[in-house]
Amino acid sequence: MPEKLTRRGYLSMNWDSTVGFLSNFLAPQLEMERNYIRPPGSVEELQFLTSCSRCGDCKSACPEMVIELFAIQDGVKITGTPYLDFSNAACTFCNKCMEVCPTDALNRASLQEQLRIGTAEIDTSLCLGYQDVLCDYCVRACPIDGAINLIVGKPMIDTETCTGCGVCRLNCISEDRAIQIKP
Repeated sequence: MPEKLTRRGYLSMNWDSTVGFLSNFLAPQLEMERNYIRPPGSVEELQFLTSCSRCGDCKSACPEMVIELFAIQDGVKITGTPYLDFSNAACTFCNKCMEVCPTDALNRASLQEQLRIGTAEIDTSLCLGYQDVLCDYCVRACPIDGAINLIVGKPMIDTETCTGCGVCRLNCISEDRAIQIKP
């Protein structure tokens, strides 16, 4: 005879299935709407949002000062969580953010799975190379061989090789910085 299900067991089972359903439904949606880049070693977005303690230790530990924290006006679900701001700095993958993370929202195992944090994209309307000006600052600055190549005087990003570190963006001499880093 099957064991009788208690009210607590029934509620627990329903709660588990509801959380599972919502995470399967919400996780892809969160990844699709994300237009920011998390620090190296971040876990999947839903897991990140639920495990990040919003302590700010990663921002304090970052020697490049590329990590910023979202403010309340950015949205309640991401308030206080870290993202990379490539306006004035690039990520060197020093891993200091992972070392100080108390919750494993940032961890080396996730970094090994990803091997990249984003991808550089060139805005051809702003890039000097696409305006027939000889410029190779981004190519020379890139720390990854073959991630940016000049083809007929125009820089091209190899999306398989690019790690999204932002060094090319930082070294772009175009007035409005022709390179953006995308998730």
